[in-house]
Amino acid sequence: MQKYLKNHTGSALLMAVAVLMLFTVLGLTLFTLTANGIKKNETRENIVQSKDLAEKGIDFAVNDIQKQLTDLISHPTIKVGKEKFKSELVQILSKSALQCPLVGQPFPDSIGYKIPGNNSSYTRVCIEKVEPVLTNGMADEKNVYKRVVTFKSIGYVNGKEHITHTKVVIGTDAVPDQLRYAVSTNEGGNLYLHGGIEVRGDIKTDGHLILSERAHWISRSSNGTETANWEDSTFLRMVADSKSINPKIIMKESGKYIYVANPGTSIDYFKHIENRIESRTEYLNTSRYTKYVPNQPSTTTEIQNKLFSTKGLSIVSRNLEPDKVEIAEKITPLYTTKQYQKNYNSGLTVTTTNHETGRFNPTDVIFIHGETNTRGTCKRYFLGFCIEYNYYQTLSKADFNINTDANSNSSNKDIKLSGTYYVNGNLKIYKTNLKSNAILYVDGDVTISDSTLNGIDANSTIFIFATGDISISNISVDHDTPSTIKGFFYSKQDMIMYGVGSNINLYGGLSAKRLILTAVRGKSGNNRYESGAVQKTINSATGLPSKNSRLKITYDEELISQYTEFKRDEKDEAITSINPPEILERY
Repeated sequence: MQKYLKNHTGSALLMAVAVLMLFTVLGLTLFTLTANGIKKNETRENIVQSKDLAEKGIDFAVNDIQKQLTDLISHPTIKVGKEKFKSELVQILSKSALQCPLVGQPFPDSIGYKIPGNNSSYTRVCIEKVEPVLTNGMADEKNVYKRVVTFKSIGYVNGKEHITHTKVVIGTDAVPDQLRYAVSTNEGGNLYLHGGIEVRGDIKTDGHLILSERAHWISRSSNGTETANWEDSTFLRMVADSKSINPKIIMKESGKYIYVANPGTSIDYFKHIENRIESRTEYLNTSRYTKYVPNQPSTTTEIQNKLFSTKGLSIVSRNLEPDKVEIAEKITPLYTTKQYQKNYNSGLTVTTTNHETGRFNPTDVIFIHGETNTRGTCKRYFLGFCIEYNYYQTLSKADFNINTDANSNSSNKDIKLSGTYYVNGNLKIYKTNLKSNAILYVDGDVTISDSTLNGIDANSTIFIFATGDISISNISVDHDTPSTIKGFFYSKQDMIMYGVGSNINLYGGLSAKRLILTAVRGKSGNNRYESGAVQKTINSATGLPSKNSRLKITYDEELISQYTEFKRDEKDEAITSINPPEILERY
């Protein structure tokens, strides 16, 4: 019995030792695994942090170069022309201190950017390659002032490093910011979109955005009294342009709102649009409208649901470029420099189909203006009195009129217009089937009515930049086939374009201080339009609207190329803005 107990005690001790050893081994294994896991996590975290540092380093380098270019063109008294900008861009990007060392060579502190991080981490960034921007293997005019820059960035964290390469387009295409949107307003001006307008591209407003499901048109009585008529239609329809994923509404970072006219409410049109002064919104801030804050998360969904047949809408709030388009500054100097191919010094009226204005080359400069006989110093005295003065000619206003003498019952006249026009006065086009390939700078108002507008050929464009108001109405009235216009209209004041009786397809864009667009969908005839319900119908087979908009604006990126082709000889034209950097590739 005693022997049995001794054996039992020995076995228990052996088992206890075995269990202890087992748990010790398991504990050591777990500790080792945990330590290895911690070390792997630390290594992985170091790699992730080094990658993050490398990418942030490239952002730092790009922002520094952007600042250098912005400072270059922002001098208060010295303007930087196109040729000067191109030279400076190449010089900045070619600095030896920014170039990456050759493969296998050390990376001295004097080369590139060295950006310190937390603790002992840091980032090194340099330029590996600078190339021209090519389109189909060619460097076209709009890309002459840009470069593709390949940056190499190395992030270092606790002995771990990560190398990132990024290709970025830096520079400018030397066109106004206003030409980058299908529809835009500037200098705090409101954007009014009434009825079934269709926009393919982005919308930007520097003021408030006001939307209505009804379109308006103006009737005039025999005594000249104007009455606003509202027609049922749809809300605006937005579609992304061919180079974008989503259609975008771009607004100021703060202080601007979206107002939607409530259905069934009575709107006084003239009070509705009277808020020219930025701070005046008395009429809009009433129960007639629903007010939306652009950067609230729910706003995008709610506005998209309001818009007609619109998908993937994005509403973006950001700092907006100021309006730097120069018009009068381009016109006035011509009077003294005389750098033109044709001069009309008492205005110009075109009434014939074979006028020479249809035969100029697109880049020929035509100067239209007036002259005033101005009294100068005394030429001859008699008994202390001046009896004869010297007179000299000074620049004055005179208009450019196209068929404005036609009466309302006459048929439209076929007229062509080609060239680059500088008009020190108003531009008026009436009762004209205009075919154009022209750019016009107008120091005055522009009125185009009771006409059709098309290009001379499929590649023709028309650009109009005006200091005054632009009004475009009664274009292809009641026609099922729209006027097809490829070009851009810009005003430093108010612009209004109708698509109610009118029928317009504009491939290009519109920009003004205050912009009012109004349209219905479907047919029109003698001030009668299809019902709102009919305009809202969707084709079940295609999922697209059954009725076409009578005012359709499609942003065309080639517009920039067309614009720069008109201006290719203006090497001294001042650069006024830098494009945001465009990331092409990270690897």
